[in-house]
Amino acid sequence: MLMNLIERLSELGHTMPPLGAPAANYVHFTRDKDLLVISGQIGTPGAAAAGPVGAGLSLQAAVIEAQRAALGLLAALNAAVDGDATRVRQVLRLGVFMAAAPTFGQHGEVANGASDLIVAVLGQRGRHARAAVGVASLPVQAAVEVDALIWLQT
Repeated sequence: MLMNLIERLSELGHTMPPLGAPAANYVHFTRDKDLLVISGQIGTPGAAAAGPVGAGLSLQAAVIEAQRAALGLLAALNAAVDGDATRVRQVLRLGVFMAAAPTFGQHGEVANGASDLIVAVLGQRGRHARAAVGVASLPVQAAVEVDALIWLQT
């Protein structure tokens, strides 16, 4: 049975964003046999301009940015599997990076914005290992960036 990511997101009250062109000299994803690597996808450009998470950008706003970045990641996944999410065997790992103040310590809560959405969309196949990392800055002043390693059906 075909699992359509766009329909599943709609059921959850989300809209899949357009994938668009990569912003620099890279591709949105690469595949080698049954492993899919998805490049970092960001939330809203400029979202961290008010200040990094914990120093201007609230925890709640950062969680929303993590969800937006995860939506971009799902758009790249959708392109990689030609719309058939049944090809996803398991999301192996998410990397969640956030522009964070040096004293910020709730990285896991921000990362849950992305993790929870991935699991809501893919169920048990969406459960993953994860890194949640605070950084000084991200491209185009994004607040959150998410990348992934996914195991596909061959």
